Amino acid sequence: MAGFGGKIKSYIMSLSYQERRKKKLEHYRQELVRLQGMEEDELHFEYISLKSEYEHRKSIVAISLFFILLSVFRDVWGYFFSFMEKLIQYAVSGQDNGAGTAKIVFVVFAVIVASITVIVFLILIAHTKRMRELNKSLMMVEEVRRRSIR
Repeated sequence: MAGFGGKIKSYIMSLSYQERRKKKLEHYRQELVRLQGMEEDELHFEYISLKSEYEHRKSIVAISLFFILLSVFRDVWGYFFSFMEKLIQYAVSGQDNGAGTAKIVFVVFAVIVASITVIVFLILIAHTKRMRELNKSLMMVEEVRRRSIR
């Protein structure tokens, strides 16, 4: 039973800040050794690759945010809900059970709107996390390049 308690304790400790920091520091040291072992041309290639991917991601996030802001200012959701309102009115006027149909149409469109919104924000979050990782890697490569020049 002490082994099981020790496993639980080690699992809980792995969630703590100190343990996560230790793991990140160990990963940093391993990556630093890997980068220091590279030849100058390979290190330069690594720098250029990381820099170009970082700039590409930054452009994607900037363009995505621009289109999101543009859609907010252009009231795209207003047009969407206006279309939904007309669709519900059409469904209500055409059948005896129009209220039930209107509820179903509303729920379907609400789910679609929520899904699109969540997917867009998840994609943006994933891109920004990757940008953060790329920025860390870029800073490490720059540090190794700076040390090798000395």
